[in-house]
Amino acid sequence: MKRLTAVILTVLALFAAPANTAGAATSAASGTASSSTSTTAPSSTPAETYPHYLEENQTRYATYQAQNPSLPYDKVIAFVNANVDKGFYSIITMVSEPAAINVLINKNFALPRDYEPDDLVHIGSGFRLRAEAAEQLTKMKTDMNDLGYRIYVMSAYRTYQTQYYKYENGAKNYGIAFADRQYARPGHSEHQTGLAVDIAQRTNIQTMSQARFENTSEFAWLNDNAHKYGFILRYPKEYTDIHGFIYEPWHWRYVGVDIATTMHNEGIAMLEEYYGRYIFSRNS
Repeated sequence: MKRLTAVILTVLALFAAPANTAGAATSAASGTASSSTSTTAPSSTPAETYPHYLEENQTRYATYQAQNPSLPYDKVIAFVNANVDKGFYSIITMVSEPAAINVLINKNFALPRDYEPDDLVHIGSGFRLRAEAAEQLTKMKTDMNDLGYRIYVMSAYRTYQTQYYKYENGAKNYGIAFADRQYARPGHSEHQTGLAVDIAQRTNIQTMSQARFENTSEFAWLNDNAHKYGFILRYPKEYTDIHGFIYEPWHWRYVGVDIATTMHNEGIAMLEEYYGRYIFSRNS
């Protein structure tokens, strides 16, 4: 009986073997991978997948992606659209609407030398901000005070000339490379817009150091709530290679409640990325 069973199993195996071999041969001939290793080609073009994709920037996208392989492709597109790939101070564009609340000022986009906002108001301690930003900052400080948080303004609006002396002094004493990481060149400072404010936990300039203000409860609250008042952290730690400055947890920029909220909700950390998605793109 055992011998008969063995014979039957052998016969069955002989019939099964050709079928499996044929299947493998067919798969190899057609180049079809098994389901566990198969890859599916994209069902749509980049322009359809990414609404901010610009065909004329295709080569630049590829180059920037190769230089930044860990950066998601949608961010690559946005940063290239905003000329981040061009290099700092290499191609400078003078902004056409310096008074716009959402104006982009960085190492490639500059303000006119003689630009001074016409709606600056005093916010205390000799500092000034544009009226809308000042109103929202006052609301934010009041709400924070009610919750037991205390912030103080350490710097706000600066003239072109003030920024010139600040940068030149840094370059003279420590070199251009140091100055470019620490200070914006004149015309490239957000402080000249009247929309940027440096914040500390208390009236001591030392609290503006990375290790101190970043670890305060005030900073944590700002990260979670500043967008409700139109402010964004302008120079975040994760993107120092993008903005070109040291990490500045004290530097907050007013861009308006709508834009700040969009950036917060969509996880957009940089104003350059917002511009690359919604201003310098097919969406604009």
